[in-house]
Amino acid sequence: MGAKSADDIWGAEYDWLAGDQDGHVALFTTAGGGYPPDAFLLDTDAHANAIRAVLAGPASTSARFAPLPAAQNENTWELVAERGLYAFDADIDGGPYRLVAAPESAIDVSHLPEAAVDVIRVLTFSRLRFAGRTTLSEQDLRRGR
Repeated sequence: MGAKSADDIWGAEYDWLAGDQDGHVALFTTAGGGYPPDAFLLDTDAHANAIRAVLAGPASTSARFAPLPAAQNENTWELVAERGLYAFDADIDGGPYRLVAAPESAIDVSHLPEAAVDVIRVLTFSRLRFAGRTTLSEQDLRRGR
């Protein structure tokens, strides 16, 4: 189990998954300063394994938009959007998560690998919808549970 504290991950980039009230899924990238929910901090390794499992699957849609990667870098945000997930990125200095990639057709959590379903079952924002959001603040995420 990869339990960590917010202090442990501060300044380092970590990715985590969460679900919303519609059964859609998003990848969140902390960029070293983004808010990390407690449910993610309890098992950061499970989130890393879940993301690998999602990326190992085939694309199911196209990305409506995604940033261009730096030369020779893999565009993880585009790859998850092609698998039906939204992607939000934070900033090294904190602030809200900003939408950086979105799928043409969002996938339902039930169509993801078991490793992803397991972490999303623990980290779902039952009062939030990812569709139509361009930013999600720490307050949004705390209230969304």
